[in-house]
Amino acid sequence: MSTLTKRQQEIWEVIRKWYQTHGYTPTLDEIGKVVGINTRSTVHQHIQALIKQGYLLVSAGKRAYEIPVDDTERNPQMNPGLPLQGQIAAGKPIEAIPDQNDISPNELFTGVGRYALKVRGDSMIDIGVMDGDYVVIQSVEDAHNGDIVVALVEREESTLKRIFYHANGEVELRPENPEMEPMVYPGDSVQVQGRMVGLFRTYIYG
Repeated sequence: MSTLTKRQQEIWEVIRKWYQTHGYTPTLDEIGKVVGINTRSTVHQHIQALIKQGYLLVSAGKRAYEIPVDDTERNPQMNPGLPLQGQIAAGKPIEAIPDQNDISPNELFTGVGRYALKVRGDSMIDIGVMDGDYVVIQSVEDAHNGDIVVALVEREESTLKRIFYHANGEVELRPENPEMEPMVYPGDSVQVQGRMVGLFRTYIYG
């Protein structure tokens, strides 16, 4: 891990201690109140820095991040398996359910900044992404038209959709299911958190 700035270290300690006390991570507003930062965007920037340095994990949920609950000092890049970080909506945006398992075979999806999400919903079934599948995500902040991305909507909840940028500045999140309608948002309401680079599913035969 890289060395944290004084402010990043302060925020990391707040998150770690909050989790140990409450069993869940604080919201951006709660962090800001403790450390004396009045703007959510500034707190969000520090959270993104902690994610990039491995102190926090991306979360497809309300808080947009999670602390590794099995080890508050763990660097996710040191895990020999592909980290399963939660669930991602393939339908309407939902809050993710954290999952502490690791997904193998890691050799198929190695790479810095990659993680797995379990799909909830059937909005992407026309490209073979089914409810219960695992998608492999590459952490990125930008995407091209037509990419399948993890999109954080209004800084609250995430969804897996194909993204399109309109000339008027709006962003379209398009499902791959003819029974579902695209969702269109102002450009500043959607943040790309990652791009889908792989897919796999598991079967248990008894």
